Amino acid sequence: MSNIANTVTSVRWTAIFPWLILVRAARVSLMVRVIGLAVVGVALTQGGWAIIDGLTIARDDAQLHQRLTDSAIDAQPGVEFGFDARHGFDLHAQVLGSPLVRGWSWASQSFGILFERGGNWPRWFGALLGGLWAIAVWALFGGAIARIAALYLTRGETVVPLAALKAAFVRWPSTAGAPVFALIAIFLLSLPLIFIGWTIRLDFFALLAGLLWFLILIGGVALAVLAIGLAIGWPLMWSTVAVERTDAFDGISRGYAYVYQRPLHLLFFVIVAGALGLLAQAAINLIVEGSIDATQWAVSSGAGELRSLELLEPGVAENRPSLGGMGLLGSKMMRFWTDALYWFAAAFPMAYLFPAATGIYLLMRRQIDAADLGDVTFDEGDPQRGLPTLANDPVTSVPHVVDPAATAAPHPPTAPAP
Repeated sequence: MSNIANTVTSVRWTAIFPWLILVRAARVSLMVRVIGLAVVGVALTQGGWAIIDGLTIARDDAQLHQRLTDSAIDAQPGVEFGFDARHGFDLHAQVLGSPLVRGWSWASQSFGILFERGGNWPRWFGALLGGLWAIAVWALFGGAIARIAALYLTRGETVVPLAALKAAFVRWPSTAGAPVFALIAIFLLSLPLIFIGWTIRLDFFALLAGLLWFLILIGGVALAVLAIGLAIGWPLMWSTVAVERTDAFDGISRGYAYVYQRPLHLLFFVIVAGALGLLAQAAINLIVEGSIDATQWAVSSGAGELRSLELLEPGVAENRPSLGGMGLLGSKMMRFWTDALYWFAAAFPMAYLFPAATGIYLLMRRQIDAADLGDVTFDEGDPQRGLPTLANDPVTSVPHVVDPAATAAPHPPTAPAP
């Protein structure tokens, strides 16, 4: 039976609801290659922050930077398997905050410390170094993740980690330069206000500042506009470089424009991405915890409860004199790989942040610039589409692919030198 004319046989939902691209962004964040890049980036960031905190903060003070992996909580002794099942990343605890928000706030924490009131110079200096280190690390690893997301969301293509890192390295100055230039502008704009704050220590200048306070507030408004735009828009700046392959100034321009020109659209996309992030984080935690619990259950069934407790639980093997050197080494290796798997769940907020930001960037670009969701720039130019050119071999008559370089116009022969 033939279809009646003008009958709808299929619906292209992405054309009706473009924000469904954020579902594909969540799929990108679940790729092993993306989570692996995030794990390396988190490890490098936390290692650098630990060194910076040790150099700038007194030993008695609390650490300046919070570790993304400090959200681990120790569960009570497990009843099911007869030993303490260390759920380093409890499922319910981790899904209370969206990975989009947690990744953004964790990566931005250094600059939040810079704008604290009542701080001191060592703390501010440590926060500045920590922020610059985070920019340096994530301009590479976050840029690689954003590039993977950009090609997948626009062309459906996948990129291996090394190729993504190479692409991010090529544009590293642009990626890192976007927030750095914005920070320099904020600092220059704040210098007059800092000078005014230094002068009002004297009563005369306090009176003069009071008379002109409305002008000072205007400067504060401009400073707030720059700071808020940077705080919200820096992931969009990096997505700009990943998609458009342009310079830092284009990233700054688009980042601020997309934050302030369509704030309600941006808020809606962030809410949708945050909700999808909760589901993605729950899936990662379920896989990680399920894998570890299944392994521990199966191993304990063969090794016995006491032996499993000695080998698998942290701090138990070291307090067991009966455990030999090889057994102690084996226990440490088991716990090392268990912790490595836990890190996949811990680093997931950073694995989700950049694909979600790239998806939001594509949606905002469509709203403001009327660009197609599939538009993306390649470093070497757009790939050639269609089938390659074929030609018959003059001897065997078998078709073969023609080398494009061979079809180019030959250079005229040069006359031999006299």
